[in-house]
Amino acid sequence: MYKSLSTFFLLLYLSLCNWSIVFAQDFQVGQSVILEATKPIGVPLHRKPTSSYLKHVPTGTPATIEKTAQNGKWLFLRLPNQDTAWVHKKYLKADSPQPGPSTDSEAPQTAAGGEHAVWASRDQCETVVNQGSRMAPESSSKLRLATWNVRWFPVGKSSDQPEDFAEPTDLDWLTCAIRWMQIDILAIQESLATPEATTAWNTIIAALNTQTGATWRWYRQPCGRPDDHHLLLLWNDTRVSLSQFESLWQFNAKAQSAAHACTFGLRPGQYAWVQARDPKGVDFHVIALHLKSGPTVFALEERHKALNRIEQAIAPLLRRDRDVVILGDLNTMGAGDSHSQQYELKNLRRKVAKNNPGFSTLDLQPQCSHYFRGRGNWLDHVLVSHEMEEVTVTTTQVTGYCAVAGCKRIQGDYPLAYRHLSDHCPVVFEIENLDRD
Repeated sequence: MYKSLSTFFLLLYLSLCNWSIVFAQDFQVGQSVILEATKPIGVPLHRKPTSSYLKHVPTGTPATIEKTAQNGKWLFLRLPNQDTAWVHKKYLKADSPQPGPSTDSEAPQTAAGGEHAVWASRDQCETVVNQGSRMAPESSSKLRLATWNVRWFPVGKSSDQPEDFAEPTDLDWLTCAIRWMQIDILAIQESLATPEATTAWNTIIAALNTQTGATWRWYRQPCGRPDDHHLLLLWNDTRVSLSQFESLWQFNAKAQSAAHACTFGLRPGQYAWVQARDPKGVDFHVIALHLKSGPTVFALEERHKALNRIEQAIAPLLRRDRDVVILGDLNTMGAGDSHSQQYELKNLRRKVAKNNPGFSTLDLQPQCSHYFRGRGNWLDHVLVSHEMEEVTVTTTQVTGYCAVAGCKRIQGDYPLAYRHLSDHCPVVFEIENLDRD
């Protein structure tokens, strides 16, 4: 077959060199990659960096590397639906240039370090977003929802309880973060209803309209005193329609009727009917919550009382559609100790699973959404009715400085995002934009 033995060995040598180049490729944390199967069944995912099979995904699936193991042999990936798993290196190929070292320690990073830059400062966020970096690519097949407690919007802190680390909300930074997260519906907690707050939201909407070319809208809970906390829904009206707004008094543990839904300064649930603009798109009920705060037995009991009313609140809704998403700040902080906090989290899962139609509590990655005295806590949640087939993820993605810190204790100066945005971090998840009812 070969003219000489030397030709054979030369070809063999060149072939081995090419293979060594393939296997010598080093992947780095933050890099975008494409999964490439070697068999028609797809690419095997694993629970651990060893043979621990989880499932297969199709070839061509994009992903982002979050960490490595065994000298880069195994890569821990985040998929577009926010699921995570380990994959062997042989199933990866680069989707974008590997991140190289920066010559300027202050220069914002895109792609690999985009999240860090977005939450480092307003200027770095705007640089990243203007360069086209996003938390996830825009997709007509997905809707992205988020919940975010934006502390005392827009003043940043209570006038009678001043906090040294809190500043007025940076409206430009908040607008930039919304754009970067690529979200379609955002449930906001702690918006005031003062003229200043109304002007601030109109300013944000105008900026979003100009910067995205889409039409954005917002709706704020109408009851309650202007200086009280209010729930607010903000959405991309080009992608989704929200309508039939209603204050669900049952989620205010002190309320006894719709006529006094905001009694005692507490918040009822904020309801809306969601319909994707795509004729074949998803539709569902969404309910934003902000339950009573406080690490006391009394406050914990008030939160339990509100959750015990879920069936009463949503029973009329189920006649139209049994797809329900409940999200918001449930203040699962226990009664002042770690044991009661863990009890409250477990009780939440058990309680909502038993309610008609039954809800799943999506896990959090990483598992904190709020910082207090330098320590991370899990206060913000997403509940999805069991029958809602359009939700295929089992986890939600926390971003913000919580993700940057990895939920580790923060010592020293608080991050700028804590000071100028909130003590909470956004919780984001995706829904398939196809009505399966």
